[in-house]
Amino acid sequence: MPNAVFAGSFDPPTSGHLDVIKSALSIFDGLYVVVAINPEKDGLFTIDERIEMLNAMNRFGQRMKVCKWDGLVTDFASQHGCTVLVRGLRNAAELPYESTMAYMNQRLDPSIKTVFFLYDAEHVDISSTLVRDLVSHSRLPNDIVPEEVEMVLRQILQRRGQPLS
Repeated sequence: MPNAVFAGSFDPPTSGHLDVIKSALSIFDGLYVVVAINPEKDGLFTIDERIEMLNAMNRFGQRMKVCKWDGLVTDFASQHGCTVLVRGLRNAAELPYESTMAYMNQRLDPSIKTVFFLYDAEHVDISSTLVRDLVSHSRLPNDIVPEEVEMVLRQILQRRGQPLS
């Protein structure tokens, strides 16, 4: 199978994101994990910090390529010869938003299809928003981010003078 694109804010990457990456790489030859730059959103972590965390959790070698992109994901896909966008779903409540995005992406580029992967059951309660909230209170329960991400996350926060308990 050709390469696919998994775009998101990844602020920060979670164990659910890793579920989606593993699932996608069980089907596709390669996966571009794209940190989307959204100037309307202030992230807790910089784009470079997010890329550092994603690279730390790369267990797939050259099959997983981490990039940043400031533009439409369909343009990224087109420029990199990809016709599949990968999205993760934690639950059915996310389907209306995700399907609307999939339809719009297909309108923008009819050659692009979206494939949805479900998070593993033990990760359905995890979101980047929840992780940011916990980190802001100096907490990080086990298994909500991959251990490689936790190590980098702790280093980043220590550099900022905000260690985790």
